[in-house]
Amino acid sequence: MRYFLPAFLLLCCACSKKDQPAPDPVPTGPVTQQEINQWILDSMRTFYLWNDRLPATADAAAATAPYFSSLLNTADPFSQIYNPGNWATYPRFMLSNYGMDFSVIPWTGAPDGAIGVVRFVIPGSNAAKAGFVRGSYFTRINNVAVNSSNIASLTTKILRDATGIFTPAAVNGSTVTEAAPVTVPLGIAATEEAIYAQKIINRNNKKIAYLFYNSFNDAVNNKLIAAFQDFKNQGAAELILDLRYNTGGSLAAAAILSALIAPQVTGETSFVQYTGNSTQGTRKLSFTGTMNYPETGSIIPFSSLQPARLALPRVYILTTHATISAAELVINNLKVYTEVIQIGQTTYGKDKGSITIKDGRGRITWIMQPIAYRLANAGGAGGYDGGITPRYSVDELDSLPLAEIGDEKDALIAKAVSLITGNTRTVPEQVTSQKVYYSSAARVRDIILPH
Repeated sequence: MRYFLPAFLLLCCACSKKDQPAPDPVPTGPVTQQEINQWILDSMRTFYLWNDRLPATADAAAATAPYFSSLLNTADPFSQIYNPGNWATYPRFMLSNYGMDFSVIPWTGAPDGAIGVVRFVIPGSNAAKAGFVRGSYFTRINNVAVNSSNIASLTTKILRDATGIFTPAAVNGSTVTEAAPVTVPLGIAATEEAIYAQKIINRNNKKIAYLFYNSFNDAVNNKLIAAFQDFKNQGAAELILDLRYNTGGSLAAAAILSALIAPQVTGETSFVQYTGNSTQGTRKLSFTGTMNYPETGSIIPFSSLQPARLALPRVYILTTHATISAAELVINNLKVYTEVIQIGQTTYGKDKGSITIKDGRGRITWIMQPIAYRLANAGGAGGYDGGITPRYSVDELDSLPLAEIGDEKDALIAKAVSLITGNTRTVPEQVTSQKVYYSSAARVRDIILPH
């Protein structure tokens, strides 16, 4: 998912009315490739973060998607363009198209020395219907044994094709027993929930709230607030926020979550700073200013959060390399207001946001989402493109089989609970991590900033 900034801010701040040039006349007749490519180039000149490296003229003959890609800076793997009327132009990911994410790791006894470990499955998805759950193993894709060299290409192929054939396996130490292959069709995965687990952990007379939050989705903002209200009603004094597979989403939802946690902030407190190209400059948004631009649904006023706010002096946040985008922004932005105790692995490292650009004349159907801003917290701290490093290093793949989401035996949760209760001797600090050949979860859903 992506963070997007409100368009009116960009347009209103760009120039005064007297400086605005007369608009170009709207073309008539069929849309040409030259018109599409000129629209792309003009938009990128205005909003793209690296607009100083764009060509002087548009290529009139190049196909739309390749032309857009040709404009991207080498430091930009995130910008994208798609046609809502053509599903084939949408980016494809294992989670959104098959309903699961996995990692492939070395494994003695596997057919080619490696095995797939399913880390997350969307309930009701094609992968779930095929029998996969968190902690499942597989040894082959399309009847080819997975290894360090072929797993990326095998995954790319099943994302391009209509189906993927997986060979499930049972593991008992170094003994790997393969089952009959199962076919998983590609499609649009069942709707992903944002909240997969919420509960109170009672330990040593402490009430610890636990929340597994997997997507910054405005459609569930009220459920998020209700979860915190329940935590508060039950007297929670500590919070474990599980963002290990959260790949981003709405900036408004990120502001709501942060406000529910952080003490001594108001609606007018600065939440995020974003810096664009020489035309767009640097701007700050308050909590209220950010919450006023949800991607979907109605605006939630800051005052409505007050009854549910925990206002904690610290928060324990669980992360992996699949903690991306808006999830990283929350970690970085909360550090201004409260102590963040990060447990797990270094995050992905995406400190930039996009905007959504559509043709306001209605002639061109393509939609662009170019990177437009570098992101920072209210104190101006950003620059985490190498990821955010945890205070305590823990790799869940060092504790197989994987525990269910929310299970207190999970390695990351167990570490957080031990720190809260002071019983750290039961959970030693890790000095090494499981070698991973490939992870399908290291995908990026961008922050789409309001513009």
